Amino acid sequence: MLINFPYVERDSFVHRLDPRTKMVILFVFIFLVAMTSNFWFILGGLIISILYYSQARLTWAETRAAWGYIIVLAFMLVILNYFITAGSVVQSIDLSHQHILFKIPFFNLTSKFPWVTGGPLIFSVESITFVITQLMRNIGIGLFVLPVSYTINPAEMGVALKGMRLPDTIAYAIDLSLRFLPTIARDFTVTYDAQRARGFEVEKLRSGVFGRIARMAPLLVPVIIGSIVDSEDIISAMELRCFGVTRRTWLIQLHPRLLDGILIFGSLAFFVVMFVLNTVSGFVPLPWFAFFHGQGIPHFLVS
Repeated sequence: MLINFPYVERDSFVHRLDPRTKMVILFVFIFLVAMTSNFWFILGGLIISILYYSQARLTWAETRAAWGYIIVLAFMLVILNYFITAGSVVQSIDLSHQHILFKIPFFNLTSKFPWVTGGPLIFSVESITFVITQLMRNIGIGLFVLPVSYTINPAEMGVALKGMRLPDTIAYAIDLSLRFLPTIARDFTVTYDAQRARGFEVEKLRSGVFGRIARMAPLLVPVIIGSIVDSEDIISAMELRCFGVTRRTWLIQLHPRLLDGILIFGSLAFFVVMFVLNTVSGFVPLPWFAFFHGQGIPHFLVS
């Protein structure tokens, strides 16, 4: 049987929002913070995301595992990118006159063999500001993502996607995909406990990488075969119900409130305005909109 992400039933401001409102706000926020690397704009987005997340009233104990993945992934993406590029990649910023704080011996990637050469790892005001901005962007997105999985009733996910004018096949495919990973994790845990009861101990695997993979077969094979069998059962059940032949009806009906309409319209309108201004300012100089194309570093840090 398929399971879902952990839904926390609670009476909060975010819980009462229509599922479509939460998803629209999430995508609008992602596209907005992806358009700029301005420190103050991203900081403003982070503050808004913190306020939004606080209204979901989710506790640390309920979301600790998810936050662990988000924080580790955010630091890996940002820090590894900084080291791989030797601190020389800052979105939309000219680094020919950067304000260098210090350098340390490091290596640079090249397009010629052996593809690695010695070089400095630069720590500048621009690069460090960019790292902090990237971290704020990723954490801000995480603050909008978690309420989607923790405050939306799984039974309403497919209905919400259908309500966003997606075809039944796509809406149901996304609904099943969101259940796939938690189901695999559940099956892996059950298989692992069953194999340990039979004397199988992962901690005692001492061979190389390929040897460990081969010895993990008692865990991997049942999970993979079980996933294939479950998918075949779902396909058969959908075919018996003639899924996709005619228009599908949904048992649950969503009833958005006036507040949902205001939030959806307001967020979409704000995104359109910012997108147009960002595009136009790339061709026509707009002094009052120049901050969108800069890092927003205070003058006293670069003087």
